[in-house]
Amino acid sequence: MTQLETHPIRRWLRDVLPASPLPVIVAAALLLLGLYPGPALIVLGSPAWRTDAVVNRLVEERAFWVTGMLLIVGPAIVLANLVPNRFDRTWNALRERVGSFRDRWFVLGAASFALLAAAAVSIYVLSRKPTTSDEVAQLWQARILVSGRLWLPADPNPEFFAIDNVIDRGRWYSQFPIAGPAILAVAMLLHAAWLLSPVLAGLTVVNVYRFASAAYGTAVARASALLCATCPFLLLMSGSYMNHTLVVFLTTLALAELPPWMNGTRRRQVVASIVIGLSLGLAVAARPLDGAIAGVALGAFMAYFAVRHSRVATAAVVIAAAALPIGGLLATNWLTTGHPLLFGYEVLWGANHSLGFHNDPSGNPHTPARAVTLAIVYLMQLNWSLFEWPIAGLLIVGGALVVIGKLERWDVLLLAWIALQLVAYAAYWHAGALFGPRYLFTVVPALLLITGHGLAVAERKASPAVRRAVVAGLAASILTSWISRVPPVGARGGAEAIRPTRLAFKRDLEPIVRSLSGAKALIFVSETASSRLMRRMWGLGISRPDAARLLATKDNCSLLDSVLDEEQRTASPNDRLAHLERAKSYAPPEGWRLLVSDVAFRTSNRQSITPRCRTEILSDDARGAALSYGPALLLNEIGGDGHIAGPVVFVADLVEHNEMLRTRFGDRPWYRLEMRVEGTDESPRLVPYQ
Repeated sequence: MTQLETHPIRRWLRDVLPASPLPVIVAAALLLLGLYPGPALIVLGSPAWRTDAVVNRLVEERAFWVTGMLLIVGPAIVLANLVPNRFDRTWNALRERVGSFRDRWFVLGAASFALLAAAAVSIYVLSRKPTTSDEVAQLWQARILVSGRLWLPADPNPEFFAIDNVIDRGRWYSQFPIAGPAILAVAMLLHAAWLLSPVLAGLTVVNVYRFASAAYGTAVARASALLCATCPFLLLMSGSYMNHTLVVFLTTLALAELPPWMNGTRRRQVVASIVIGLSLGLAVAARPLDGAIAGVALGAFMAYFAVRHSRVATAAVVIAAAALPIGGLLATNWLTTGHPLLFGYEVLWGANHSLGFHNDPSGNPHTPARAVTLAIVYLMQLNWSLFEWPIAGLLIVGGALVVIGKLERWDVLLLAWIALQLVAYAAYWHAGALFGPRYLFTVVPALLLITGHGLAVAERKASPAVRRAVVAGLAASILTSWISRVPPVGARGGAEAIRPTRLAFKRDLEPIVRSLSGAKALIFVSETASSRLMRRMWGLGISRPDAARLLATKDNCSLLDSVLDEEQRTASPNDRLAHLERAKSYAPPEGWRLLVSDVAFRTSNRQSITPRCRTEILSDDARGAALSYGPALLLNEIGGDGHIAGPVVFVADLVEHNEMLRTRFGDRPWYRLEMRVEGTDESPRLVPYQ
């Protein structure tokens, strides 16, 4: 052996770097695009990325990572190696103590922590309220299902009850596939809709543990379960009503059943086949693209195994089981949209809602370059949302890949699933973000499993000094993330940053209903001027994508005047759209900005503000802070005939257009719901309608 080969650095590189270049290449690509995306985005022709909120967040996170490494992680690593014997004794005692717990108690503890943490997020951060139009739409569909109907007859005054992502022409139902609202409906019947996602988060931890235990062993299973139970992204999403948590539970359940499907007894294989098929089918029925991606990744793996080991029969059972919920989805489509393959998305937004490179529903082109830009942005967001440690998330995942070295078949499956998810959603025109890159949420457990595998390998094979560095660094990172209150960085800081946002959704309106003691009332909910303008266009029969495009490209005062004129005449939606297209385009001079409370309401200059428009935008200030109508819609009762009923009815406030409701609701007192902060009281209050 030469002197060069015996050099300590040479030996260290030989031990650390894997023989296969694939893990290093994948890790390097993740780190390059996630941490330093600038050159790639500039080459793609995306100069606007520099002012994007995501990149501004990346700047804050980089400061957190640098500070954390210098002041927290680095000193912890140095201290651990300054007192190696004491550190090793403490770590070994802790590991033996935790290792003495039976597997069932360990996974029960991890799952319970995830459940309680997600429930705390729901209560403390999100006020147990839906905070997005997606959540409101799915909860409204669940309300419809609880009433015993699949859809409601269209309301005669849809503009007063309309919300995003809900179809209200011909029939009244949500754009979302049926499985998510159906599960929510069951939770509603149990009076625990807000607790559904936290419970699913806990069960997801169990699924991750079960898969890792069978695929990798106990050490990886425990590391992966802990990472899953403390993942800020998973916990924040699981505090909401979004259907992502349901799909993560279903796909990880299918993943957990994969090892027994391959190696179990004959009876166990059949049970696993049924569970895998039903899980993937339900995932498709909740989020079709996510379910299809998981089906392709796991299905290709299973097909390869079935052909090699003559297991075609059990693979057929998987397909048959998956066909049941998918058949239910297609039947539901047929009963609502009129065609099994026509989804509510296309009914509401048009054919351009689909995957591919074309104009989006609002007319903006989705190109391959934009797709790559979206993929890079999603990777950037993973850096903080995955762990919220003072170490970049992709640095952890990349390091785990390098430590694993020779990838096992399960690693290849997980990486293929992640890659498919990233590519598929890059080809989708909408940039989804909620607590992180929500379109990658389904593969978060796969990323955590790879990380858990790498950590277990490092703990087992690394030298004592490296092992101390890993243990001390991760312990310091987790404690810093969960204890420090420095919004928006860290797990606690991120939660604190989210808590004061979306207040228009979070106001508690139920005390208003109780205060009326069953008396009849019509309550108008005051939104912003731009929201009212959007509603008035919907009321004219303008489609959601056309209304969104007009609001974004036209001078809003000119558009408002055109809408008010259209409300006074009878015409077809096409004729009205043609008239609105003639409104003045939004073309402000450099530096011009309309200083009103509704930042979304845009005019080109001061001369554009007509008397009617001035009255409209000033009415926002007269009524205090804006509210969101979506949560109020959920308080309306559905009568036996499928129409809005009950003593208290909430409608959106459309100012003078409200008189359209006199004939229908003139037999009850009218009120406005206003938000006026007086001292510490931030509760909405009823004001007699004038």
